[in-house]
Amino acid sequence: MGDWRWLDLGPVDGPTMVNLFVALAPSIGSLASPPTAVVLYPRAPFANVGFHQEAEREIDLGHCREKGIPVVRRVVGGGAILDGPWEQDYMLLVPAGAPGTQGGVESFYERYLRPVRSTLQRLGLTAERAGVNDLAIRGRKISANGALLLDGCWVLVGDILLDLDLPAMSRALRVPDEKFRGKLSEGMEEWLTSLRKETGQVPSRELVCRLLQEELERHLGSPLVSGTLSGEEQDRLDRLLRERSEDAWTFQKDASHPGFRGESAEGARSVKIAHGVSLRRVDRKAGKLLRITLLSREGRIEEVEISGDFFTQPFTGHLGELEQALQGAPLEAAALDTVVSQWEHNYQVRFIGISRADLVSTIVEAGPGSAPPGPS
Repeated sequence: MGDWRWLDLGPVDGPTMVNLFVALAPSIGSLASPPTAVVLYPRAPFANVGFHQEAEREIDLGHCREKGIPVVRRVVGGGAILDGPWEQDYMLLVPAGAPGTQGGVESFYERYLRPVRSTLQRLGLTAERAGVNDLAIRGRKISANGALLLDGCWVLVGDILLDLDLPAMSRALRVPDEKFRGKLSEGMEEWLTSLRKETGQVPSRELVCRLLQEELERHLGSPLVSGTLSGEEQDRLDRLLRERSEDAWTFQKDASHPGFRGESAEGARSVKIAHGVSLRRVDRKAGKLLRITLLSREGRIEEVEISGDFFTQPFTGHLGELEQALQGAPLEAAALDTVVSQWEHNYQVRFIGISRADLVSTIVEAGPGSAPPGPS
């Protein structure tokens, strides 16, 4: 593929962090810019919401506003998290058809996580693949990653945890009560790790980035040449920052079903509204979290919202079109499977982290004939 471009952007704000690769992808996908590796990190903490998630259900908005923590929505799936200066982030962008992209997302992860693993190896840690997209030390995640195909460009976005601020990370997330928050913090302590935790020290960013650059060059067989954003890429980034710093973008999933907002739907998981009419919410943990909020009438779907920390390819997943297609469908597995299958075919969508069967069975479970869902 020839030389790669190396962009060391240092500290950036949350909106830049989640929109930079969106600005770069069209140029790289069209071959106007070379394959690119970016290193950067958050200047200050920000709450980062997955594309298919409802921000108000995942983030403690009151706490974030009080502390001046911005809330941003990314275009990659996955779960909500507080990102901050304790991490070192990277992005790898290659045009479709480049080595490692022909086999889909699994082979893409396999090829482009290798240099990250060998970077950790040089820092004294042996990391193994955890699931499809993460790297872990003895089962504890040290590197979270997401991938997508965007504008003819394959993108890998990830981080290496240099340190952790577990109290801040757990406090930013919305939980039912403080007891649950304590359990959440304990879970983070058990399932996350960092270079400080594993080695007793935090290496300099300069060292981590230099090692990553060397390992990328070794694995890719191409030099990485320091560069800058093109004028077109900078203009595109500036436009995205204007558009995606607005509440209309950040809370788009929350606003997509106004009838499901408010007190009646907020704390409740099962509400009988009238004879034959019910509102229910069901969470299912498959590979990833799937959340169904369903308003049904006489055994048919009146309105349904599909959210969670799963991924789709393409990244938007056209979930709004699926929610519309399901309106009026009977709450029967065979009928729902037909609707979802047709939608997958029409939009060439693929779920990652959940399956069509998970989706169908969870919608059926949210129907009025099923046992009441358990507590949150």
